[in-house]
Amino acid sequence: MSDTQPPPGLDQALRERLGDDGVVTEPARLAPYMAERRGLYTGQGRLVVRPADTDGVAAAVRLCRDHGAAVVAQSGNTGTVGGGSPRHAGEVVISLERLQRIRRLDAEEGLLVAEAGCTLAELQAAAERAGRFLPLSLASEAECRIGGNLATNAGGLNALRYGNARAQALGLEVVLADGRIWRDLQGLRKDNSGYDLRDLFIGAGGELGIITAATLRLLPPPRSRRVALLALPALGPALPLVRAAQAESGDAVVAAELMSAEAVAMGQLLDDTPANPLPGSPWYLLLELATSDPRAELDEALSAALAPAQEAGQLDDARLAPTEAAAARLWRLRTAIPDGQKRAGASIKHDIAVLPSDIAAFVPRALAAVQAVDPDVQPCVFGHVGDGNLHLNLTQPAGADAEAFLAQRAVYNRAVHDEVHRFAGSVAAEHGVGQLKRDEVGSYADPLGLELMQHIKQALDPEGLLNPGKGPAAAGPRPADRDRGDDTSC
Repeated sequence: MSDTQPPPGLDQALRERLGDDGVVTEPARLAPYMAERRGLYTGQGRLVVRPADTDGVAAAVRLCRDHGAAVVAQSGNTGTVGGGSPRHAGEVVISLERLQRIRRLDAEEGLLVAEAGCTLAELQAAAERAGRFLPLSLASEAECRIGGNLATNAGGLNALRYGNARAQALGLEVVLADGRIWRDLQGLRKDNSGYDLRDLFIGAGGELGIITAATLRLLPPPRSRRVALLALPALGPALPLVRAAQAESGDAVVAAELMSAEAVAMGQLLDDTPANPLPGSPWYLLLELATSDPRAELDEALSAALAPAQEAGQLDDARLAPTEAAAARLWRLRTAIPDGQKRAGASIKHDIAVLPSDIAAFVPRALAAVQAVDPDVQPCVFGHVGDGNLHLNLTQPAGADAEAFLAQRAVYNRAVHDEVHRFAGSVAAEHGVGQLKRDEVGSYADPLGLELMQHIKQALDPEGLLNPGKGPAAAGPRPADRDRGDDTSC
C-alpha cells in the first residue's frame, strides 16, 4: 500500500458500492475527519467513506482489503490520543456517523440496541423517554458516539458507581478485518458457553474489529440526588470522605471528583464558569449521590459522613446544592477545567491510574518529579479519586514559550510515568493508547502482556489492516537502556 495516496481504483470501487454520498475526497469536506480533538494529530487521509449500515461497513472493509488499503474506524472523532487519525494518506477512514438507528429499546428487559453512530446524548434521551437510565456520562456526550465510547472503553463522570463503557455493554456487532460480521446482540446477562469475545473488542481502539452496534443495559432512573462541594485542607482526607459517604448512603455515591485549587482556578478562566463558593482551600471534592429509591435520606447520609471529618479538622467547609440549578453550577466548576486549561496556555496531559489508596502519596511525588524539571510549571490536577484515575496535567510556566514547553513532553512524561510505575499504576487509564501512548505502553507494560496482545492482533488482523501503528499491539519492545527497576512499592 502506498503511504502517499489511496490505491488506484479504490475510490471508484467504493463509490459503486456505497454511492456518491458514501465517499468523501474533497479537501474541504475531508478536513473535519482529519482534525483530532486536542490538535496533537492532524490526519493525513485523502479518502473517507460513510457507509449507511453494517453491510456497507463490511463491504468497505472488504474492498479496502482487496486493494491493500488500511482502514481507520471513526465515530464522533472526539478522542484525545490520536486513535482515530489516519497516519498516512493511503489509509481510508471509515466513518460510522450514518449508523444512527436505535434498533430496539425494551424498557422491561432494560435493553437498548443502538448503532455505533448514535451520540451518547441521543441514547441517554431515548432511555429517559422510556423511563429508564443509561448510566454512561461524558463531558463530550453531545458529540461522542457510542461506537467510539466502546472502542475506547470510555470512563467518564459516573464510572465510580456504574463502571466504564464495558460495564454497560451486553453484546456487540463487529465487522472483522476480512469483512465478515460477528453478531452477538442478544443481551444475555449470563452466557458461559465460550470465551468472552465481546471484551476483546471493547477498549481495543478499532484495532481488532469495527464495532457497528451494541446492546446496552438500562437501569431504573435515579429518584433522589444530592450534589455537594467539599473544601479540604489537604489531599489526604479526600478518599476517606468518599468511602464514608459510600458507607453511610448504601453505596449511592455516583461521582467523586477531586480538584486542586489550581485546576478550579483554570476552569474559572471561562466566561460561563461560576465563582468558587468556597475559596481558599488547596483541594476540593465534588460528590454526587443518587439512587432510584425516592425515600433515600441522602442529606442525612452526607451529614453522617462529613461529621467526623469536621470534628477532626479534615474538612474546611461544605456546600450542599439545594436545587438542580445549584447542582449544575457546582458541576460546572469541574467540567470547565479542561477548556479552562486551554486558556492558561500549552499543556501536557497525563491520564493515569493508581490504587485510590495510593493517591495521597503518589501526587506529591509526581509533582516533585515534575518540578525538578521546571519549578515554574503549573500543575492542573483533577480526576476520579474514587477509582484512582487522575488527570495530572501540566500547563506551561507563565510567560514561557509554548513550543519550547511542549518540546519537553518526553521529559515530563518520563517524570510522571516513572512515578506511576513505582506505584504499579497505568499510564493509560481511560482515554486509550492510540498514537499518543503507544511507546509509553511499550516502555512500562508487562512484556508478556504485550506479547499476548500482539498474538491476538495477529490472529484477528493478520495483514495489519485495522488502525495500523497504534495501540499496545504496535508498541515496540521495552528500551534496553532504560533503568526503571522492579520496585512497585509505595
